[in-house]
Amino acid sequence: MMSRSLNLLLLAFLGLFAFITPAAAGPDFWTMWQHRNTCMQKDAQVLAAIMKFCSRNFYTGTPYAVDGASQGKVRINVSAYCKLGTFVPKEWCESQMLETCATGGKKGRNFRKYDNGCQGFWIGGS
Repeated sequence: MMSRSLNLLLLAFLGLFAFITPAAAGPDFWTMWQHRNTCMQKDAQVLAAIMKFCSRNFYTGTPYAVDGASQGKVRINVSAYCKLGTFVPKEWCESQMLETCATGGKKGRNFRKYDNGCQGFWIGGS
């Protein structure tokens, strides 16, 4: 009797874990793929700048994040508004930059805030 209750409890935790893990594990790669295609159609230089900049992990407020990257006439960076030193994994950088481009204007230029408004992802240029 006790063993059966323990097994049911274990199954319930495993089921809950199955729903939580994908959301906590990382960005939605299907959405990223769609945003990448949209961004590529808008401006290939934006996509190149994103791939260059988001090729490594970084922290907000560091010279790497503030200076950003450029490709041709495109410039991108990440600003910190609430706190410096927030860790930005390269997968999340890429996901959020691609979303910023995909939801931007006809050339992908845009500014979006993430992490409850504490991080600003910017794509600019002529």
